[in-house]
Amino acid sequence: MPTIRQQIIDLLNEEELNARDLSQALSIMEKEVYDHLAHIERTLARQGKKLGVTPCKCLNCGYIFEKRKKWTKPGRCPSCKEGHISMAGYRIVPS
Repeated sequence: MPTIRQQIIDLLNEEELNARDLSQALSIMEKEVYDHLAHIERTLARQGKKLGVTPCKCLNCGYIFEKRKKWTKPGRCPSCKEGHISMAGYRIVPS
């Protein structure tokens, strides 16, 4: 039986998913997905692959969180101060 991290890697090899999609597919909490992503990024680096991230975007003003280093979804937009933000998407890409 593959580990949760291996299951996440397998899912991300197939398509781009966000943390909520991954948590529902694996029946784990969304917070756990974020914990696994940092480890998965290091594992993929050793394999010559990269964890690609489609950044979060404010659905109110369109601000894109391109330089964000945290895995979790931001609480509010720094531009318009609204909290209506799309989730980041994750996928595996070759380096």
